Amino acid sequence: MRETAPDRRRTPRAVIADTELSVLAFPIPVRLLDISLSGVLLEASHPVDLGSKGTLRFNFGGVPFSADVQVERVTPLAPAAGASRFTIGATFVALSQQDQRVIERFADQ
Repeated sequence: MRETAPDRRRTPRAVIADTELSVLAFPIPVRLLDISLSGVLLEASHPVDLGSKGTLRFNFGGVPFSADVQVERVTPLAPAAGASRFTIGATFVALSQQDQRVIERFADQ
């Protein structure tokens, strides 16, 4: 079983629903684990190729967000109940000032 580090945030994490990563026009449902101005950490049931470029899309508090990312790391997680899961680390290719503000608002919560 995977142990998680205690969360050091002052406020609980916001839940982001309907998050997906599109790589080569194939959307992959993902769970957003962490986000910063430099990139994201995602969890998915499908691996993606290192170096793949794609688009990350989600809604945060009614504000749609979409940004191009490049996959830098893919790590398999220990299987739980027979299901394969992977963490995907990706960096943002470019962010507009509006996208940066959305991320900063999210990170502050």
